[in-house]
Amino acid sequence: MRPPTAHRHPHRNARQFDLFCDPPTAAAQTPQWQALPAETRHTLTKLMVRLIFGHADGDLARGREEMRHDV
Repeated sequence: MRPPTAHRHPHRNARQFDLFCDPPTAAAQTPQWQALPAETRHTLTKLMVRLIFGHADGDLARGREEMRHDV
């Protein structure tokens, strides 16, 4: 049996931020999403999807590992 931990739900207080909004204190001027070439937007979208799914797969793998330890 695992002892209870304070970080059992580490994402409970996580804040989601908008990647495509203008930051209030931008150090460099960044182009608007719509102003980027279509190929660039497509490539960035594919990379973001890979990043998100890779993160989700890691969460699933950790969950399966924890379930094995509980058995």
